[in-house]
Amino acid sequence: MEPLKLAKRLLPACLRLSAGERRRISSAVLAKALALGASQVGIASVQAISTSPSHRKSCVLWPPAARSVIVVALAHPPSRPADDWWDGKAGRTAGNRRLIRICSDLADDLRATWGIQAWRMAYTVGRGGLFVKDAAVLAGLGCIGRNNLLVTPAHGPRVRLGAVMVTVALPSSRPSTFAPCDACHAPCQAACPQGAFPSGIYAWQRCNAQMQKDVAEGTPVRSAEERLEVNRCIKYCRACELACPVGR
Repeated sequence: MEPLKLAKRLLPACLRLSAGERRRISSAVLAKALALGASQVGIASVQAISTSPSHRKSCVLWPPAARSVIVVALAHPPSRPADDWWDGKAGRTAGNRRLIRICSDLADDLRATWGIQAWRMAYTVGRGGLFVKDAAVLAGLGCIGRNNLLVTPAHGPRVRLGAVMVTVALPSSRPSTFAPCDACHAPCQAACPQGAFPSGIYAWQRCNAQMQKDVAEGTPVRSAEERLEVNRCIKYCRACELACPVGR
């Protein structure tokens, strides 16, 4: 057999896909994520994400075979505040546990249905994850708002983000032209209890001070059987999220 033909036969099936097959898989994956409970979903290339502003400053290394990232957004509206409370259990919050399940099930489906290697990404860069807000913008989910959060058309900044990385180059979603902050008077910045936007620029140190205050004020959660404190329920500040008029 000719060397070129032999090499193609030895390639994983996912790397021999035609452009049409990749588009078909991409459409199916987006639909599957929504069926699993995602509020929004999009796709961005690993190359584009690795050259985004936040990632250029990091030294995180992803598997060499990684080609695309599927970014999943799950709405966590004000009507369900408990979804965002940290409870000390696995996944930290009820909303995050739902998101982890969606991403894990999506990765399982990619492997089982399409034979594509896929894995759920860690949320933090320190654990091999990615700056998921940058990835979400590149995946067409929204824009970075004046509150330093991802702002989506349907849910504003009230979303939780997760990601699944795959070893096949799927067609990327179209970038969003959504720009709601251009004509907004920034109620998000005015609502911040720590004044974390001096001169309109986000100061993470002030935001972190509020987070530490929220931890200190956490409510003890006790075991019903032994009446012992097992962890603390932390209601982190969402003032800038909830003040945003987009997606209400």
